[in-house]
Amino acid sequence: MKGVNANSVGQRPVLAAIRAVVIGTFSGAVLCAILLALCTLTFVSSENVPHGFLQPFIIVISVLSAFFGGYVTARLLKQRGLIFGMISGTLLFLLFFLAGLVLSQSHSVTAEAAVRFLVMLLAGGTGGLLAVSRRSRRR
Repeated sequence: MKGVNANSVGQRPVLAAIRAVVIGTFSGAVLCAILLALCTLTFVSSENVPHGFLQPFIIVISVLSAFFGGYVTARLLKQRGLIFGMISGTLLFLLFFLAGLVLSQSHSVTAEAAVRFLVMLLAGGTGGLLAVSRRSRRR
């Protein structure tokens, strides 16, 4: 019987999902880099940044990046925004976490990392959910 192989049909949606998650995660990382660069310029020019301000600020930038990554992922896929947004947020967290482990002197997992993971997971899922629900409202 000539036709489409069952394996090739099942792999196309998987490849599309992987592609969308990678693009969404990359776009979230790019947004994070841009926001950090802009804030670095602001902090350098102000010369007086309270030390306690940096940790919450990093969490906020992580949330915005994960939200954007989840949003882009779900806009590309046009379905299952919550799940794929959470996957994108998780990948973005892993990217940040592994970069932090490589650049850090101490190789320990802290409670801050767990909080950042949960917040980025929720932000990515929320971005994905909003991207899909926004599409369905326009119909």
